[in-house]
Amino acid sequence: MQFFSSKKAKIGLLVGIVLLGFFLRAYNFSPWLHFELDQARDARIVDDGLQGDFFDLPLLGPKAGGTTLRLPPAFYYLEYLSAQIFGGSPAGIATLGMLFSVLAIPAFYLLIRRYFSTGLALGLTSLFSVSEFFVMYGRFAWNPNLIPLFLIFGFYALLRAVDREEEHRERWFLVATGTLALAMQFHFLAFVSIPVIVGAFFIIRRPRFTFRVWVGAFVLALFLYLPMFLNETQTHFANAQAFLEAVTDKSGKSDHSLLEKGIREFSEHALYGMVVTTGFERGTFPVIVIGTEEGELIGRACDARCDLGKWYGVAAVVILGLGLLALLGLFWRESIRRRSDFLLLVTLWFAVTFLLFLPLAYDMVPRFFLISGPVFFILIGLLLSLPAILLKRNVLVSAGVALIILLLAFLNLSSLGDRFRELSLAGIEAIDSPPDRILKERIRVTLEQQEHIVDLLENRSKETGYPVYMWSEPQYRRALKYLMEKRGIENAVLGIDGEYQEGVYYMILRAQSDLEDALKKYQASYTVGETTRFGTLVAIELFPKPEAIRGIRQDFTLPKPDDSQGLPRYTWREFFQRSDASLKEEDAPDEVDEAL
Repeated sequence: MQFFSSKKAKIGLLVGIVLLGFFLRAYNFSPWLHFELDQARDARIVDDGLQGDFFDLPLLGPKAGGTTLRLPPAFYYLEYLSAQIFGGSPAGIATLGMLFSVLAIPAFYLLIRRYFSTGLALGLTSLFSVSEFFVMYGRFAWNPNLIPLFLIFGFYALLRAVDREEEHRERWFLVATGTLALAMQFHFLAFVSIPVIVGAFFIIRRPRFTFRVWVGAFVLALFLYLPMFLNETQTHFANAQAFLEAVTDKSGKSDHSLLEKGIREFSEHALYGMVVTTGFERGTFPVIVIGTEEGELIGRACDARCDLGKWYGVAAVVILGLGLLALLGLFWRESIRRRSDFLLLVTLWFAVTFLLFLPLAYDMVPRFFLISGPVFFILIGLLLSLPAILLKRNVLVSAGVALIILLLAFLNLSSLGDRFRELSLAGIEAIDSPPDRILKERIRVTLEQQEHIVDLLENRSKETGYPVYMWSEPQYRRALKYLMEKRGIENAVLGIDGEYQEGVYYMILRAQSDLEDALKKYQASYTVGETTRFGTLVAIELFPKPEAIRGIRQDFTLPKPDDSQGLPRYTWREFFQRSDASLKEEDAPDEVDEAL
């Protein structure tokens, strides 16, 4: 026991926890990479920079889901950096994001160590390290995936900045400003919630910094948002207008009462809290119906969703409720300022995100919990710390806490094992996957599997000398098209770009979908050929009927219409070119001057 209480042993345990997290995130990283619509879209942006230079990257980032608003561009710049270090492949572009997911593990330890004992902090960090939710979001490239590291470390720096016993408070304030300003760039809800959390925290705690430091923090934040501001100057602040429209749209569109949304959101938080902390995805929540029937008051707590999962859902709601009560109770009785600051920040972290998510209660998606997910581990930690407070520390209490942590870790590792098994079989077997509350995948599809499909398309193109026309569901079509273009394969979309005599035609479908129904609308123009199976996906070759052919071969040299959506977005190069052109116009003499 004395060995495990030593500083070297604790550091060794933390290193081991981080290495375990790295293994889970890096294992078969490239072959099993999640590479679909959004990832292919972002990879194209990075490729523009790789083919040119940094100045060919945009001043704005990806679109916020369901809006025309574009986020700031930090995500693209980090992907570009990753590609420069690890290569321009899909896996190379995603590697830095995976490493950031690993770095979030020690950052989480530093944050919770502000309150919890070393032993409990290590236990909670181990749960964070093996959490199936955070592991899976660390295994591919997507802008929300970077939130955990920057948010967690930003909050840690913020607590250091307001700590009266901290020697370098002002430096930590600048670190917190820069880190949280970056975290805001990775998701619309992070962009909205983080300033509210920090603002409320500052209003309550009223930290004092010199005027010079406040100015420095403002300049740092302005620098990090400079690309967005430069783009705004060229578009008459169209993105700012889109932001206001997005806020209004997301907050005003609802067919449910405030009470209904509150109940729904609390149940969603409880169910996702279970997913985040245990990996268990089959919990449901009974729908409670209260009404009248023939003048008599009736009530029931079951409908079509009433199954065994409801008991897990009820347990999740109870645990979340107890965790929040523990948070408020411990905050109320805490007298040490450093620990009180931590509990206040966690309270605001949960409360602000809960309130901001309220308009979206019936449209909650897993990625939202990349913002608030770490809070669930903290609530578990507060519940586990209560026995030691009430009963004093003893061997039985410590053993019980350790047993619970081991059980939660086992549940996560078991769920991860099942998912890894499904990923290993995705390319060779049409496996069934249970409902996915983490990535919302209908089936498992891997990059390796997609590369094998592209191998087939490339071979058929080389055999015939013809371009490839391919159709699939959007999330796969964009990725397959990107992979074909990386290999220099001429390609277009089947059914949209026309039927030509010289062409290889394929449909890529889910193996367990209704293939006959999917082919119906094509059978008037095509003859169905051979089906090649790639596990969860199948490739079906089509041959255009003579009467459907429009020409001999498509001319791929003709420019295609711009089908880009969203607000105008300029690259650094385009911005400077426009600025130079504007200056030349201003310097040029007008017609009256020339006449004189």
